Amino acid sequence: MNNFYAKIDAYNQTTYETNTLSVLLEDQSRRTLRIDEDITIHEGEVYYFECEPIEFKNREQFLVKHHQHLNDCALSLKEKERIMSIFYDYAPKDIEAIQKTVESYLTTLKDTPIKAITDALFRRYEKDFYLYPAATRFHHAYIGGVAHHTATMLKLVDGLVLTYPFLNQDLLIAGIILHDLFKTVELSNPHAPEYTTEGRLLGHISMGTVAVAEAARELGLYESEERLLLQHMILSHHYYGNFGSPKKPNLPEALALHFIDNIDSKFAVLGEALAETKAGEFTAPLAVIDRERFYKSKIKNK
Repeated sequence: MNNFYAKIDAYNQTTYETNTLSVLLEDQSRRTLRIDEDITIHEGEVYYFECEPIEFKNREQFLVKHHQHLNDCALSLKEKERIMSIFYDYAPKDIEAIQKTVESYLTTLKDTPIKAITDALFRRYEKDFYLYPAATRFHHAYIGGVAHHTATMLKLVDGLVLTYPFLNQDLLIAGIILHDLFKTVELSNPHAPEYTTEGRLLGHISMGTVAVAEAARELGLYESEERLLLQHMILSHHYYGNFGSPKKPNLPEALALHFIDNIDSKFAVLGEALAETKAGEFTAPLAVIDRERFYKSKIKNK
């Protein structure tokens, strides 16, 4: 029996009782598999296969005896990252390091309603949070993008709160963790995302705002001021209506969230562009920064 993970390159129907799969293996080699014609397999997806070698028309092929989609496999986050990074673009930072950062900030929450609402929603979507991209293009548009974006934003909180002590740290941290959480519902999947029907009609901002209200009601916290403030944080973080926010920030923490979000989304794109630019030259025009070009200096970081 041959066991392996593989990405489906092509799914071909035949006139026989089995259909053929052209698959890419972890070592980048290719195999042809045969699978029962009644089984549906999706191109571009990664599956775990248990196969039996067979000969078909004088060619070696493999008959699928058991298969399971990667999402349904009982794997650690680290192992899932290892497999998915072979077949798809992945976050440039180790997923366990990202997870450690997010969890460390979650544990700092002290305000009871903020902590309860944030934990309830985050744990509900935690699995997808570490896999989904933050966008279909532009910033953090790769597997693990939402988590990478969130973790980077959290790191910016410390200096901001230290410099401006009137900011409520719990509210800002919770707002950062929740602001893009519903990208996991807005987008269809981690590796080839498209906007879902709900994503197109409602969007992650509206979905997140409603979810906070529902979680607060379930927890008996709907009448708390914290519920209202968390909703405003999510509702206003894009600042402009044409970017999805029906309200501009009217809390200092909401304004801080908007600026932190804006900084990381733009600097992530800028960093990627600079990595592909030679010292002494300019980047290509960057759409997310008003199509400006940026010079990469010859001064080396020490």
